[in-house]
Parts: sequence; structure tokens; C-alpha cells
Amino acid sequence: MFNPMTPAEVASAIGITARDAARADEPLGSFGRGQLMSAYSGSRHLAVEVSSFGTEIQRFAVELAGAFDGVEGGGETLAGVATRLRDSPDPRGVGDLLCELLDGLREQPPSSQTRALRAKIHSSLRDLCDREVELLADAIEEKPRP
Repeated sequence: MFNPMTPAEVASAIGITARDAARADEPLGSFGRGQLMSAYSGSRHLAVEVSSFGTEIQRFAVELAGAFDGVEGGGETLAGVATRLRDSPDPRGVGDLLCELLDGLREQPPSSQTRALRAKIHSSLRDLCDREVELLADAIEEKPRP
């Protein structure tokens, strides 16, 4: 999986933080204010993930699937991996598939093909992480609406 918490879990954690702040009998101290700022940051991240990141994951999966089209050998590890990547419905499914794939490639006898495929996965993951950071940075640069 790509993110350890689902959007629903993030929304719930943000809500709990806001509820606790609203129910506080005393003015918030620095810790409470820090928690609210973290909740705000989490809400911005969640908004970007929900609105933009699904498209990025799909693009990533389709591009990476192209690297596995027509690959011979590898037994069950590589059988149908391109189709499975293209058909994966969510980021967690893509992440689980990549973990399975990397484990399977480690079990294969070392070859130029397995090294190239691992390198392609790593390179694609770096590009995906860079894209996520770009999306988050763009959201931070946008001024909040009054």
C-alpha cells in the first residue's frame, strides 16, 4: 500500500482532533494548537490525495505495466502482471501488487532482465513520490479561500 491510512481513517483522525479541541474546557495550549495545525495539514494532504492522486496512481500503474508487457519467464511472478497492474482498482491494490512483484523478482535467479525490472519499479516509484510532493507543494502554495 502507498499510504498507511485510508482517506476514511485520515478524515476520522482529523475529526477526532477537532472534536477534542472543541470540547476542551480550557484554552488550548501549545500542544493542542500543534494538534490542530497537524489536523489542518492532514486535511490539505487528504484533499490532494482524494482529488488528484488516484489519477497519478493509475498513470503510474499503466506506465509500469508497459515495462512488463511481453516479458518472458519468471513463472507466476510475472504472469499477467501487466494486466493486473492495469486492472488494479485502488492505490493499496497497486502497492500490494508491487510488493508481491518485488518479492517474486528477488526469488528469481539473478539476470539482466530481473535487474532491469527491479530498476524500472524503483525508478517509477521515485517518479511517483516526486509527483506526490509536487501535488502537495502546489496545494500549499495556493492561498486558502476566505
